[in-house]
Amino acid sequence: MAESSSDSEHFRSRDRLSRWTARSTHRESLSRPTVGVTEKVNTITSTLQDTSRNLRQVDQMLGQYREYSNGQAGAIEHLKESLEQSIGQLRSQRLLRNSGGRSISVTSLSASDLDGGTVTESYRFPPTSPLKDYGDQQGSKRIRSRTGVRFVRETDDMGQFHAFHQSLRDLSSEQVRLGDDFNREFARRSRSDAETKRALEELAEKLNEAQKQEMVSDRVERRLQEIEREMRTERELVERRQDQLGLISLQLQEALKKQEAKADENEGAMKNKLRQTETEKSQLEQELELSRRLLNQSEGSRETLLHQVEELRTQLLKAEGDRKGLQHQVSQISKQQSNHQDEQGDDWRFRRGVEREKENLEKQMSDLRVQLNFSAMASELEEAKRCMERKDQEKAHFAAQVENLTRELENREKQQLQMLDQLKEIQNHFETCEAKHKCADLQISELTHHAEDATKQAEQYLLEFQQSEALRQAAEKRREELKTKAQESIRQWKLKHKKIERALEKQSETLEQLTDKNNQILKEKDELKSQLYAALQQIENLRKELNDVLTKRALQEEELHCKEQKLSDIKAHQADLELEVKDSLDTIHRLESELKKQSKIQSQVKVEKAHLEEEIAALKKGQAKDKAQLLEMQEAVKDLSAIRADLANKLAEEQKARKEVLKTLADLKTQVKSRDEETATIVTQLKLERDVHQRELEDLTSSLQSVKTKHEQNIQELMKHFKKEKSEAENHIRTLKAESIEDKNTAKVHRCQLEKLKSQCDRLTEELTQNEQENKKLKLKYQSLKDQLEEKEKHISNEEEYLRRMEEARLQLKDQLLCLETEQESILGVIGKEIDAACKTFSRDSMEKLKVFSSGPDINYDPHRWLAESKTKLKWLCEELKERENRERSLRHELMLCRQQLRSMTENKESELQCLFEQIERQEQLLEEIQQEKRDLLEETHRKDEEMESLQDRVNALETVSWGIFFLLLSELPLCLGVDFRAPLTPPKEAIPESTSKTTSRIERGETKLNYT
Repeated sequence: MAESSSDSEHFRSRDRLSRWTARSTHRESLSRPTVGVTEKVNTITSTLQDTSRNLRQVDQMLGQYREYSNGQAGAIEHLKESLEQSIGQLRSQRLLRNSGGRSISVTSLSASDLDGGTVTESYRFPPTSPLKDYGDQQGSKRIRSRTGVRFVRETDDMGQFHAFHQSLRDLSSEQVRLGDDFNREFARRSRSDAETKRALEELAEKLNEAQKQEMVSDRVERRLQEIEREMRTERELVERRQDQLGLISLQLQEALKKQEAKADENEGAMKNKLRQTETEKSQLEQELELSRRLLNQSEGSRETLLHQVEELRTQLLKAEGDRKGLQHQVSQISKQQSNHQDEQGDDWRFRRGVEREKENLEKQMSDLRVQLNFSAMASELEEAKRCMERKDQEKAHFAAQVENLTRELENREKQQLQMLDQLKEIQNHFETCEAKHKCADLQISELTHHAEDATKQAEQYLLEFQQSEALRQAAEKRREELKTKAQESIRQWKLKHKKIERALEKQSETLEQLTDKNNQILKEKDELKSQLYAALQQIENLRKELNDVLTKRALQEEELHCKEQKLSDIKAHQADLELEVKDSLDTIHRLESELKKQSKIQSQVKVEKAHLEEEIAALKKGQAKDKAQLLEMQEAVKDLSAIRADLANKLAEEQKARKEVLKTLADLKTQVKSRDEETATIVTQLKLERDVHQRELEDLTSSLQSVKTKHEQNIQELMKHFKKEKSEAENHIRTLKAESIEDKNTAKVHRCQLEKLKSQCDRLTEELTQNEQENKKLKLKYQSLKDQLEEKEKHISNEEEYLRRMEEARLQLKDQLLCLETEQESILGVIGKEIDAACKTFSRDSMEKLKVFSSGPDINYDPHRWLAESKTKLKWLCEELKERENRERSLRHELMLCRQQLRSMTENKESELQCLFEQIERQEQLLEEIQQEKRDLLEETHRKDEEMESLQDRVNALETVSWGIFFLLLSELPLCLGVDFRAPLTPPKEAIPESTSKTTSRIERGETKLNYT
């Protein structure tokens, strides 16, 4: 466009100059002498030739500089792509670092929580039995370490799972945030680039206006000097960039080595933790076997107790038979004595009345003793029933615990397998990162090779410049030869001037047509660019929608995290209940020891049978003592009733706690159902969004295909037009060759124009190839988005399967609980029947039983001692309850300390992560500085292109001036046709400066007119 308009203006100004010169020569033909015309013509022709040569050299230099600038632009674009790839790799490595650090923290915490050897001595529990004085706590550490049963906390695996989900949510949120920041920075930088371009255009316009007043030759020389300086500066910048790229590559290599070392350390830590978990698993299995053995032993002890009860029954029956025999013997002896003592009469009757009164008193005392013994035995039997019920409940609970532990072991094995799979995936991801890093190194090496090639090309351009200077010197020699030929050619120009004017008018018309066609091509190009911009906007909208979907996903994962925390709290409460069950087991063992003591007491009762006769004689003496004992027994009964009420209150509280646990389980079930419904709704929404995205992508592909077809049609039409114009121009050039040599020059000009048009066509083809590459990139992005959506769908399906499995396991647990409850009820019924039968057997013959259980004179066989021992046992139970409360308090204190330690560990890890983030931000700042330097280079290249355009405009102006001067000379030649050029001329001194001044004034007027146009 610019060149065609400049050519048309050139021809019009040349017509005006020819007319003006003809008029001026006609007016001044009478006054001006014809002596110095030949010298003026020679000087003007020489200057014109010099200017034409200089302009050609400048054109060549500008063409070379354009090629060099195009090569630099391509290298800069390649550098841009490589830097964008390196930025993407750095971001991916940053994400991997974040995920790796968090996984390490999770595993370390779980290992420290599971390890039982790291507990300090201050957190160990003291013994609870009040019957023995254990002395110092340190002396009993070894015994407790051997006999204590350790239970692994169930919340560790859930904590690892929650931490893993936390890291995933953090990564997704960081991805969204980085994407938003990147889009904002891209928009801001595009705005700044547009503002800088506008400022540069304004400055270029101002410089053009200021430089129009300067001389053309000075401008050309200055511009050439500036170009040389810019070439030097560009070389220095390229060298600096190469150094910077080398430093960046070294930094990246060091960072990758550090990451590899960290990954190796992490793998070693994970392997150690897996070994620890395996050892802990074996320990748990051993503990389960021990608990099973203890249960079997408790069942065996229960059977022995039943045998002992039956033996006692048989012994009591034998004792009753012996007692009856003794009574019969006593009655026979009394009869014999009555027969022998009939003689005494009244004395014997009196004694008999006294003995009857004594017997009545003894019967009353024996009745009272029987009632006391019966009340004590009833309370003891009730306590034994309760103990048996508790034992049965504890056995059922232990069996359920054993089953739960086996299930937990299976779940842990599954989780370990999942962790191994995750480790394998992490290793694969690390290998892919290494491959990407190698690709980046190869790209950097290719960039260095490109930079070296650019330096070599610059050296070649310098050599070509030197060669052009040598050619210029040769052209100066030829210029002197052309001076002689110019005088002959001037004569021929007069005749051919009219023909050339006609041909030029035709050419101007053809050029105007070409300019119109070029305008149409440019308009179509702008339309295609607008379509491409619209497609890019649609792609950005799709990216925003994907970011919105990711944010929704993050919110859903947070809700799931909250629900999982609630489940972990429930499991912690369950662990506390299990600890209470352990304490109850200890109480069971102690009660069993007490039962053994009672069996010993029953054996002592057998020994007391021999001392019964002696005790009958001692009863009279112990009447006063019995009254005091009755008062003491009443007080003991009152104490026992109060203790019984306390125990009933505690049982009621435990039942309330059980009901609350059942309520919490029902709430959890409702929450699980609501979560299932939410997941179903989310899946439907994702499917709808995926369909919408697929439709939009299909629309985009159809629009891109239509744009491609339009491009191809336009290119074909342009090629046809260009071929036609080329054929017409070649025919016209052949006709002009036959007329004159300078017609050949015009043909050369046309050829240059055609070459420019070809270059424009090549540019259009390059733009088409670029558009196709962009389309390919869009297709690749579309495929990546498809893959991401498929991966998300797979993840959702896996979560659904996991939820189904959990529901199935929950139903199985429900069935097992129902079965255990039915079994427990049946066992309790059987135990109640047996205890009722034992009570019936004990309550058959109350009188004989009282005689059997009556105390002797010895202190060891006194029942007060037995009551005192029962009191001590009850006191011991109270002390155990107090110690259990103290244990709970100490455990809570330990939990607080553990939480504080965990908080300190998390704070340390967060500080380390912040340091890593700061390092990454520094590297990103370095990359941004490099990008800014690249942008500066691009701005410099744009400025150079604008300066090249200004130079071309100036060259066109110079050509118009030279043609004007030439036509002035042609107009002045008719005056000199009658002069003999061979004869020497002696013009006056005053005439020469006047003519020269007039010609210079005319030339200056012509330049001012051209500048005005």
